[in-house]
Amino acid sequence: MAPRKNWVAKQFIRSPKLPLRLYMEAGTFEVDLRGSGGNILETSRNLRDVLQAKGYDVQYREFVGDHDYMNWRDTLGDGLIALYGDHGR
Repeated sequence: MAPRKNWVAKQFIRSPKLPLRLYMEAGTFEVDLRGSGGNILETSRNLRDVLQAKGYDVQYREFVGDHDYMNWRDTLGDGLIALYGDHGR
């Protein structure tokens, strides 16, 4: 089956805006090693742009790194704070 490039972004384009806040992050070394869907960094930037164009509250961050647990463990808290802020207290 052929990959659908940035399928998620296309779904947001086609759908009505939802009451969501989003936090996204991508590493500058995130690449598609299997050659099936494009550079993760590139598609993340595109999804961010689509979401912002639709009026979503999107916080987006890029970090020097790749797609692995070592990066996620350090930034999971950042995402939770961005989404919940003082509302989680």
